[in-house]
Amino acid sequence: MRKRREAHSAALSFMDCICCGFGAVLLLFILTAKKQLIQLDANAAQAQAAGLALNAAVSAAQSELNSLEPVAAQSSANQSISLAELQAEQAHLDQQIASRRSSLDGLANTAPQPASQRPSADQNYLSGLRLRGPRAVILLESSGSMLAENANTALKMIQDKAQASSDKWARAKAALRAVIAAIPKETQVAVFQMGPVTTALSGTPQSPYIDPYDPPAILVLLERIEQLKASGGANLSAALSRLKQLKNRPSSVLLIGDGLPTAPAPASSHLSEIDRVQLFQNAIPLRPNAPFNTILLPFSGDPSAAGLFWQLSAQTDGVTLIPHQDWPAASSQSNTATRTPPAQPI
Repeated sequence: MRKRREAHSAALSFMDCICCGFGAVLLLFILTAKKQLIQLDANAAQAQAAGLALNAAVSAAQSELNSLEPVAAQSSANQSISLAELQAEQAHLDQQIASRRSSLDGLANTAPQPASQRPSADQNYLSGLRLRGPRAVILLESSGSMLAENANTALKMIQDKAQASSDKWARAKAALRAVIAAIPKETQVAVFQMGPVTTALSGTPQSPYIDPYDPPAILVLLERIEQLKASGGANLSAALSRLKQLKNRPSSVLLIGDGLPTAPAPASSHLSEIDRVQLFQNAIPLRPNAPFNTILLPFSGDPSAAGLFWQLSAQTDGVTLIPHQDWPAASSQSNTATRTPPAQPI
């Protein structure tokens, strides 16, 4: 009888293969899981390092922002101050423009008009002046005595720097403006300030004559008159010598002042009235050959001035005027639109 084949050996081999395969799969799973855990740990470490770096960057940015805040605040404050300064400067310029326009309108309203119109109060004083063309010269005395009626008050004003409150100096400037407004057409005018030295207020030092109907030239002149300060003495000799040196000699001269010259003063003694009379006599031969007119705003303690200037005007076919104290203050402060200029040229 044939023996039967044993089958258990093949079955055992298959089981071994199955176990080996399962073990291999299990080992592969374990190894893969471990690698994933290691990768996750590495990613977590990188993420933590990146977080720390980001926190450090945020802290640095915050510190820089904190340090810039005071600078930004200061810059904003400076910008605000600068804006305020610009606004103040603009307001000042607007005020100057308005003032100049007002002065120009006043001069335009005081231009010569037909004789049929009613004359203003200015004609009472200016119609007699003989400012002949084609070239008229005006000297405005700018000595310290032009601040007040007497020496003590004038000295106190100079010491207190109170020129703005001087009615007499304001009258002198107003008289000058009134004369300029009444200059007839076709007549050039040159204006000088007469102090220790004589300088041109109109035009340029080389060409002081201007057309009184030229708005830009008049605006410059009015600004210089407004800024002019009174101080020192009055050197009439230097002023008349300056006029004789002009390339185009004046055909008439007007002096707006308050008395006899006070410069050059002697260094070793007090300037007496006799000294001032002598200074006046020394200056007369230096004058140009033209009518000499004077508007006097009298100064106390100078009684010889009126007579000497009257005599000079008579000798040169000119006129000396001593206006009332209400002129030209009253007319200069009135509305220029209602003023009517002289019917005839002065």
